[in-house]
Amino acid sequence: MCGRFSLTSPIEAMRQLFNFNERPNLSLAYNIAPTTKIAAIRRGTIPHTKKTQLFMPQWGLIPSWEKTAGNAAKLINARSETVNTKPSFREAFKAKRCLIPCNGFYEWKIQEDGSKQPYFIYASVGGLFAFAGLWEQWVSPEKDIIESCTILTMPATDSISEIHHRMPVSLLPEHYDEWLQEDPSMSIPHPTEQVAFSHHPVSKKVGNVRNNDADLQQEVELPIIHTQSSLF
Repeated sequence: MCGRFSLTSPIEAMRQLFNFNERPNLSLAYNIAPTTKIAAIRRGTIPHTKKTQLFMPQWGLIPSWEKTAGNAAKLINARSETVNTKPSFREAFKAKRCLIPCNGFYEWKIQEDGSKQPYFIYASVGGLFAFAGLWEQWVSPEKDIIESCTILTMPATDSISEIHHRMPVSLLPEHYDEWLQEDPSMSIPHPTEQVAFSHHPVSKKVGNVRNNDADLQQEVELPIIHTQSSLF
């Protein structure tokens, strides 16, 4: 599951890593939530080059055959194990792949007392990296065009499995072109061929989508949780 992430790198750092021409005016985003428009990278249309294109789809996939856009919030993630067969994602997996730039994501760990503690998870080396994503184009009954996207997920690796049992699929730069070629035979990279993650606990303020500042990513000290022991 990936329900919140951040993108705070300068646009020039993004252009250098992802090789696109666009120069959008992106604000620092420390707490990106579903159904908002996010930066994503797809294959460009310039022939005989490897230039890619930055576009701004809504986070939450709307399959092209949907009658309404109301279920987008339910499709923010796509399980990599079934992405090539599930009706909501299989066509996008074949022909509409994208990269979703980010600097880290948030996940909530269930504590011994049942409460949920958020963690910020980020690349152990380097700041900017990319999730593996899919995108779609949906046309409303009024002929409005909405582009949307989803983030692929997979079983969590040992580095973060103590926090949550799933994590986003990440891509190393050497796999960007291969992923964007949209070849159905391109498998999900092995966990050892993905970004290595580190993590630390952060403020519960990240749970409120209105909070969007650098303090959300600062490490916090966890309170000691006392559990009542049995008398028998």
